[in-house]
Amino acid sequence: MVLTGEDEAVLNKAGGDLERQMRTLKGVADPRPSAPPIGPEIAIRPRPDEASRLGVTVESIASIARVATLGDIDANVPKLTQGERRVPIRVRLPVQARSNIDMIRALQVPTANGGTTPLSSVADVDFQAGPAVIQRYDRRDMLAVDADLTNNTQIGQGLHEVHALPIMKHLPPGIQEAAVGQTQQIQELFGALGLAFFTGTAMIYGVLVLLFRSFFKPLIIISALPLAIFGAAIALFLTRESLSIPSLIGVLMLLGIAAKNSILLVEYAIEREREGMPQRQALMEACRERARPIIMTSLAMIAGMIPTAFALGKGSEFRQPMAIAVIGGLITSTILALVMVPVIYEIIEDIEHWLTPKLARFITPRDAPPPTDVTEIVPEAAAE
Repeated sequence: MVLTGEDEAVLNKAGGDLERQMRTLKGVADPRPSAPPIGPEIAIRPRPDEASRLGVTVESIASIARVATLGDIDANVPKLTQGERRVPIRVRLPVQARSNIDMIRALQVPTANGGTTPLSSVADVDFQAGPAVIQRYDRRDMLAVDADLTNNTQIGQGLHEVHALPIMKHLPPGIQEAAVGQTQQIQELFGALGLAFFTGTAMIYGVLVLLFRSFFKPLIIISALPLAIFGAAIALFLTRESLSIPSLIGVLMLLGIAAKNSILLVEYAIEREREGMPQRQALMEACRERARPIIMTSLAMIAGMIPTAFALGKGSEFRQPMAIAVIGGLITSTILALVMVPVIYEIIEDIEHWLTPKLARFITPRDAPPPTDVTEIVPEAAAE
């Protein structure tokens, strides 16, 4: 979990509260801050009045402190050639001197008149406690709390438990949660899968409009898709599996299978109606004739998914939610499709017959066909 804020003290307090409350959760273990612990650091605070009187700039103080403690940057240091290698030579104070506060205060800083003055004459130099790493996100201070998942808890379940904590429901003013790391990946994946669901459904609808030459008939097939999703959700709930990426992939597979079963049913009913059969009789015959191929296809798919659903092979634990979702969705979509699709078919077709005359004036009329019976008029002169 990543928190960001402008006030470092408030951010640290919120991070501490989050860490303590996370220890009470059963799905996560060992919550800890991701940043290294606070350690000693050298604090150099320039005195503007003295620095201005002696002609010492803040850049000169920072340069002397950096070169003495960290060394100069690689672009400015000389290089030592060793064969084909060029090793940078970094010059800085020895380790013992860097921990000696008096020696750091005695560093000579150049002045404006060409001379030097001790660092202690233009700045206050002390040791103090400070963060080992300064983390920033979106130009705000960042604090991350890491934890491990236990008891077969999925990342989505763990995030749900953390978001239910009091500190996450009532964050202090100015503190926000940042979506980075696994949280950001999950949001991107769920967003991509949501786009895939929408795109797949839209493409199915577009193809069916071209196939049936109607904007209403494809709605009957699209109405069968929620039946499959409902069955997948029930199966995941009964087996205590989480809504993870594999299970969502299984739901995406169900869209095509459920749509195919409905197409078999609806297309047969449409063909019988075009032959002059009444609507109710056409639907009953479609259910009787198409029940066998629909059930056989679903049973074959379920049989193929059973080994993965029981995690019988190596690595099947990751694919197990996908198989469970597919099996549950196939059972409900197969059973309910033979019952619900004919009912929806009759309702939508009645709506289509009611709307078609009302919307006819918005449709561009076709040219009238030429007359088939033409009576030839023969002039009297030609007849004589």
